[in-house]
Amino acid sequence: MTERKKKPAKELWIFSGTVFVLFLIFAWRQFYGFNKNDEIFYISTVHRFFQGDAMLVDEWNNAELFTLITYPLYSLVRLFVGSNEGIVVIFRMMYLLFQALAAFYCFFRMRRLGWIRILPALYYFVTTPYNINSLSYNTLAFGFLLLCLVTLSCTEQPGFFDFFLCGLFCAGAVLSNPYAVMLFLLYGMLCVGAFFYGRNRERNVPPVLLLKNYAIVCLGAFFIFVIFLTFVFSRASWEEVTECIPYIVMDTERQKSFWEKFAKYFVRIHRYYRVQVYVTGVLAALWLADRKRMVQPCFYLLAEMVTAVPYVVYYGFFWEMVGINYVLIPLAFPGVIAWLVSRDRDKTIFYGWYIPGLLYTLLAHFASDTGILIVSASCMIASSASMVLLWNAVREQGRTAWLRALTGLLFAVQFAACIWQRITYVWGDEHLNLLTEELVRGPLKGVHTSVENKELYEDVLLDVDELFLTSEDKLFVLGIAPWIYLYTEAECAACSTWEILETDPLIPVYYELRPEKLPDVVYCYEYDERILETEFAYYFTDMGYEPVEMRRGMVFLRP
Repeated sequence: MTERKKKPAKELWIFSGTVFVLFLIFAWRQFYGFNKNDEIFYISTVHRFFQGDAMLVDEWNNAELFTLITYPLYSLVRLFVGSNEGIVVIFRMMYLLFQALAAFYCFFRMRRLGWIRILPALYYFVTTPYNINSLSYNTLAFGFLLLCLVTLSCTEQPGFFDFFLCGLFCAGAVLSNPYAVMLFLLYGMLCVGAFFYGRNRERNVPPVLLLKNYAIVCLGAFFIFVIFLTFVFSRASWEEVTECIPYIVMDTERQKSFWEKFAKYFVRIHRYYRVQVYVTGVLAALWLADRKRMVQPCFYLLAEMVTAVPYVVYYGFFWEMVGINYVLIPLAFPGVIAWLVSRDRDKTIFYGWYIPGLLYTLLAHFASDTGILIVSASCMIASSASMVLLWNAVREQGRTAWLRALTGLLFAVQFAACIWQRITYVWGDEHLNLLTEELVRGPLKGVHTSVENKELYEDVLLDVDELFLTSEDKLFVLGIAPWIYLYTEAECAACSTWEILETDPLIPVYYELRPEKLPDVVYCYEYDERILETEFAYYFTDMGYEPVEMRRGMVFLRP
């Protein structure tokens, strides 16, 4: 009894201490990097809803649903801070706290796995898609899906609360990425199939596949759905929502055929991980052909890990373009080989965590236009399960020192690469050593950036200061600078706080459907006088808007 108590305590201390040290390092890192685009878009979108705009009516970006999750957090910040001063750093810290809490949740849920549970829980904590440390549709989707899969696959005797909690997690994942609903529906189909399979053959069905438990999951998801409907229709009518939905779903990437997107998924993986794809395929074929099991499992595991290590090293330490994403795929491959060669297979980990994690990478690919970047980023879920499957297979080989050492090397290199990327890679700014200038006011107060970006930031803030905008004014920012919306309390008068170009055909459509949104000020971020010769400029000048040149762009002022 004493030994049993000591081991979990020891594991907890190791895990807690590691998370604490990494938390401090990552917290320091949160003060560096001026991401002018994606990160601030996540905050500016929820900001417009805080101001009173209606979801699915005033905002036409198809990723807006995730803000239902961040809205209470943003409201809490505004309650205590009272403005958007330093809001970017605050949201970065909130995301880091979310990661830490999710990692601890996974650690405690995976109790039945023994000490190995430390690794997948830590793996989630050290990874972040694109190294954008903010509560976004990507980070929330990955986090909630992982929480759901870990709960279903690792809880020894799940009860009502566990399944209800899974429903909440599922809803969070679907709000962040609506394509995740396919996994939810697939889970339901499996439960229906298990019901008829168990009834016809008089076999026991695992609790996670019982229809009554799936109904509890649906209940949890429905709870969030009711909150969502309440939020949407408290500000807009059914007619307004249905009128705007067609424009929200417009996306040239999604207009590509299903089969084209499906094929590109495999083409892109093959392009960047060619050798590992071939090695894994050959090993799987060899295992299937070797009926008498003449080849020892050690050979399969050795070949797979030896193939994975160079990819982790290359993408983790030598690849310049978003290596923090690319480095997550190599560890996913050993999972399938480890499963094949294992004698005592953990079906719940494989079918309840690893396979859904792989399927989600395909769904994420359908939902995004970023190709291999989103595929690799979402591979974190499957790779974390792969760690468990791989270690279980290695452990079955007995105390084979060289095999355990190789496994430890793979894990060590993987974690080192992720932590290195998490600290050094900067999305949307200069290299870390060049971020020497601190921003001292506005939404990015406290952030360190380059000299050039600081000058840009300060010039734009001075431009906005000279416009003397109030909460009674309406502002439309042309270009991609969502942080401008956070600097002023002026109402957002654009169909999205994301990038809008002067050639966007939705600009006149938006003001035709939402005439009350016609802006008082149109700030053309980093545009020069050449914009005056465009149809966009004529659209506003014909209504009497006056063009004025500013430090970092042109402004059209409503008469």
